[in-house]
Amino acid sequence: MFTELSTLTEQQARHFRDLGYLRLPDPGLPGDLLGEVAEVVRARAARLPAGQAKVYRLYQHDRALMHRLVAHPALTGPLTALLGPNVIYVLNRHNQGSLNASGAQEVRLHRDILQPTRGLLTVVVYFEDATVETGCTWIVPGSHRAPYVGVPQPDGGGTWMDEHPELAELADQAVPVPVPAGGVLLFDGTVFHTAGQNTGGTTRTSVVLGYRAADELNAHPDPDRQIVVAGAQLYRGNDRPN
Repeated sequence: MFTELSTLTEQQARHFRDLGYLRLPDPGLPGDLLGEVAEVVRARAARLPAGQAKVYRLYQHDRALMHRLVAHPALTGPLTALLGPNVIYVLNRHNQGSLNASGAQEVRLHRDILQPTRGLLTVVVYFEDATVETGCTWIVPGSHRAPYVGVPQPDGGGTWMDEHPELAELADQAVPVPVPAGGVLLFDGTVFHTAGQNTGGTTRTSVVLGYRAADELNAHPDPDRQIVVAGAQLYRGNDRPN
């Protein structure tokens, strides 16, 4: 059973569906868990070449620790309110830690997926205060309802807003979404967003996680690329013989 901290109100769920994002300043994630995960991100980031700030395959690096985070009721509670009772943590999108140093972030609006083929809900967990000065995420509210544009394009392209002139009028509509340390930002994978420029004197450390509803038409789920964190994997296709 989920605690009160891990549920969403009707108004919160509607805000997410209408605007494409939701900020949870204090979802109830344990401080000791956040500290352990933050230390893993910082230790791995310290071994990266200069200029790189992202570490990938976090779940595979420490399955026990990361499962405690990605399957914590403080996350799965809100997720089941938005995705339904059967929720998958995806290993082949996001699954990463970010350590944004001062002045290191390129600001560029983008989507996390081209189109809602299976859907993707992005969750950012912050270990340090994400303010405008330290490069909090900027969101274009409601842009998950904008046209789905991407590959193929005459001149290449993908999910970057600035590569699609038909979206030019949205470029100046992004708003900052500050989140305190220990807080969470959830947004639809088709919402245009970017990390802001870090002009402060401190880092802004976070993890970025990807979730989706269990695909009820997928008869052969790939256990190497998805982990059930709520409910169960299920198949409800009608292709079975009578």
